[in-house]
Amino acid sequence: MTFSPILTRKPAIARVLLLIFAFCAWSLTAPANIALALLAALFLTEVPGHWRQLRREPALLLVLGVLAITSALALRAAWLYPDTAADQWRAVSAWVTPLLFVIPAWWLRRDPDQVWPLLGAAFLGLVFGVLHKTDWSLTPQVLAGMRYHFGYAALGLAFIASVMLVGLFLFRARITGMRIGGRARPLLGWALWGLGLAFLLVVLVVTQSRGAAVGLAVVGVLYALLQWLNPGRQDGRAPRQARLALASALLFVALAGTLLWTTRGRQLADFRELTRGSQGELSYHEAASVAIRLNLAQVGLQAFSARPLLGFGPGTSTTEFLIPRRILAVSDYQLAHAPAASHLHSAAIETLARFGLVGVLIAAALLAVLGRAYRTLWSDPRAAPDLRAFLTLGAVMLLLYCLYDFRLMNLDLRFFFILFLGILYSVQLRPVGAGQRSGGS
Repeated sequence: MTFSPILTRKPAIARVLLLIFAFCAWSLTAPANIALALLAALFLTEVPGHWRQLRREPALLLVLGVLAITSALALRAAWLYPDTAADQWRAVSAWVTPLLFVIPAWWLRRDPDQVWPLLGAAFLGLVFGVLHKTDWSLTPQVLAGMRYHFGYAALGLAFIASVMLVGLFLFRARITGMRIGGRARPLLGWALWGLGLAFLLVVLVVTQSRGAAVGLAVVGVLYALLQWLNPGRQDGRAPRQARLALASALLFVALAGTLLWTTRGRQLADFRELTRGSQGELSYHEAASVAIRLNLAQVGLQAFSARPLLGFGPGTSTTEFLIPRRILAVSDYQLAHAPAASHLHSAAIETLARFGLVGVLIAAALLAVLGRAYRTLWSDPRAAPDLRAFLTLGAVMLLLYCLYDFRLMNLDLRFFFILFLGILYSVQLRPVGAGQRSGGS
C-alpha cells in the first residue's frame, strides 16, 4: 500500500478535515478529535520539507516548550503526590492541546478564503449540538424563567455563543450578500442571519451568563470607541457603513444590559454578600457566584504563595485535592465549602496555583506569540476588516472569560482555542502574495 496519492492531495484533505473539526467541535467531539489527529499527522509530513521555516516558528517552539515543561512538572507532582499521578499525566495533554492552533493555521495559510466556510461550519455545528443535546421536556420550565444549559456547561456555551454573536453582527454584510451559483441571494442571506441571531439570543438569555453579558458590553464599548475615534479608517467604508458599525457596537451594550437585567436577582444576591463587610465570610450560596469566585480566588492565591515557583503540578486540583487532604492550610470556613467547587473558576488563578511563576512565563510567551500575529493582522492590507475586528474583539472576550472561568481541561474551550487562534495565526504564516478578499461590513 502506498501513501503517495494521499500526500499529493494533502491541501484538499486538510480542507475537508478542517471543516469536519469545525462542525464537530461542539457537537460530536469524537469525530472532532479524529479530524484533529489526522490534521496533526498530515502536518508532521510537512515538517521535513519545511524544516528551515518550522524550526524557527515561535508557535511551534511554544508547543514543544510547554510540552517539555508540563511533562517535567507532572513527573515532579506525581512523585510528590502519587495519588494524583493519573491526573498529572492527563493534564499534560489538556494544557498542551490548546496550543495546537499552529496546525489549522498551517493549512489555512495558503487558502485564506477557507476561513469563511470554516466559521460557517463551526456555527452550524453549534446549532446542531444544541438542538441534539437539549432536553425538550424542560421547555415549560425554561419558558417560565429557569436557567438551562442545553446539555453543555452553561458558562462555556454562553461564551462561545457570545463570540459568535459578535461575529454575526460583524459579518452581516457577507451573510446577507451571499451568492449561490453566481447569483445574489439576499432574501436567503437575511433569513439565515435572522435565524442565527434568534438562536444565539435564545442561548444567551436561557443560560443567563453574566460573564458573557459583561464581555459583550466591554467589546461593544471598545468597538464603539474605535468607530468614534477613527470613523474613516483606511478600509474604504462609506459613512453609512461606519454608522451601521457604530449602531452594532451600541447594540452589543444594549443587549448586555438586557441580559444583566434578566439576572437581576443574582445581582442582588451578590450585592448583599459583597456588602456584608466584617459581619461574616463571603457566602458560597449558588446565587452569589461573584462571592464564590472571590472565595476561590483567595484560596488559589494561598496555593500560589505556598509554592510560588513551580506550583503544585498541572493536574493538581486545589479544591478537590489540596484542601481536602489538608496539604494547603485554609480557614475552617474554606475547608468546609471550597471542596464543593470542582475548580477555582479562573484559568489565570489555576495557572498560578498549578504552575507558579513558570505559568506566568508560559502565559507571557503565549501572549508574545499572539501579539506578533496581531501586529501582522493589523498591518497587513490583505486582511479583511471585518475578520480583523472579529479576531480582536473575540480575543478580548477570551481574556475576560479566562479570568472568571476555567475550562482549559475541557474540550469545548480547548477546541475554541485551536480554531479561533488557528485562524488568527494563519495570518502570521501566510506567504507573500496569498491574498484575501477584503469585503465585509
